[in-house]
Amino acid sequence: MSEATSRRPWLALQAMLAVQVLASLVMSTAAVLAPAVAPALGLAPERVGLFVAVAYLCAMTSGLRTGHWVARIGGVRVSQCALLALALGALMATLGHAWALLLGAVLVGVGYGLANPSAAAVLGRHVPSNASGLFFSMKQAGVPIGVALTGLLMPLGLYLAGWRITVAAAAVLCVAVALLLMPAVRRLDADHVPHDARLPWLAPLREVWASPHLRHLGWLSLVYAMAQQAFVTFLVSLLHLQGGLPLAAAAGILSASQVASTFSRVGLGHLSDRRITPLRLLGWLGLAMGVSLCALAAAGSLTTPGSAMQWMLGLLAALAAGATAMGWNGVFFAALVRSVPRERLAVVSGATQFFTFAGGMVGPFVFAQFVSAGGSYAQGMALAAVVPVLIGVATLRRPPSANP
Repeated sequence: MSEATSRRPWLALQAMLAVQVLASLVMSTAAVLAPAVAPALGLAPERVGLFVAVAYLCAMTSGLRTGHWVARIGGVRVSQCALLALALGALMATLGHAWALLLGAVLVGVGYGLANPSAAAVLGRHVPSNASGLFFSMKQAGVPIGVALTGLLMPLGLYLAGWRITVAAAAVLCVAVALLLMPAVRRLDADHVPHDARLPWLAPLREVWASPHLRHLGWLSLVYAMAQQAFVTFLVSLLHLQGGLPLAAAAGILSASQVASTFSRVGLGHLSDRRITPLRLLGWLGLAMGVSLCALAAAGSLTTPGSAMQWMLGLLAALAAGATAMGWNGVFFAALVRSVPRERLAVVSGATQFFTFAGGMVGPFVFAQFVSAGGSYAQGMALAAVVPVLIGVATLRRPPSANP
């Protein structure tokens, strides 16, 4: 069978999109439930930043080894392992004890770190090169879809059944999808030849650091992930605790922002295939996300908490932030696909993901510490807007000869 006829791009997209949706749903559950659940556990709501930081630290580590595991068992099987780790992490968190929350964060982080590099390996083998931006962006649309489902379903589950049963249901769903992927293993990894790609743990990082272009992409993803996670992790707390909106309304605005991000990612991916190079588009997105996060900070600072004006400004700013601060990931992978051979995608994406998740870890942690020290959520969101603008400008100023 020829390489062209053995490709199954739409099946690959469907399988990897399902994994991404569930990974994002589980990862964002803590941020949505924190304002209501944390006090019952004797924790301050902003301490959700610590849970997220631990999860991202573990995701950084597991991502560096994903290329090795993909070489041994194939991308789809690694995706199944990711779902099982996410399920175990969610179940551990339902115990509510400090040690269980810590172990849950570790397992959720490991699963989340496996998802992207394994998906890059699967899509890299099956997606046409002239549509990589579109396909990777559609796969990355699973992030806002998962967060949107969290914002809709978690408050509902909290009201109907309590948070423990709701989180456990998410774990069961992860296991069910892992089992449903069994036929995809045979179809998408049919020609996979297991081999030992054992490398020193830090070899993927050294490979990225040695390339000026990949190094710039890594730093860019770190900064953009800081802004993205500050937005996702603390939007509900900003609008609910400082802005005075009901929890359901704040979570609904988060969900609406993820809908905007879903459409934005697909549109931006198509744009990077047809109209503008992915790297230049990433530069403009840095400027746009800075403006949108500043607008969101302004919404949380209004002197009439809970007013219709605050609700409307918060919604509009969140939609803009969803389209920009959460719209860059697919374009980033399109830039990565153009930069490395496809057989290296799992390794290199795992290494650049180390930078991305470092930003995802540092952003919520610094934000939480800022609020604990007496800063407001709105001030923290404004500070999160500064660095994306700086690296966006630096990206736009890079000469074309510096990029492959």
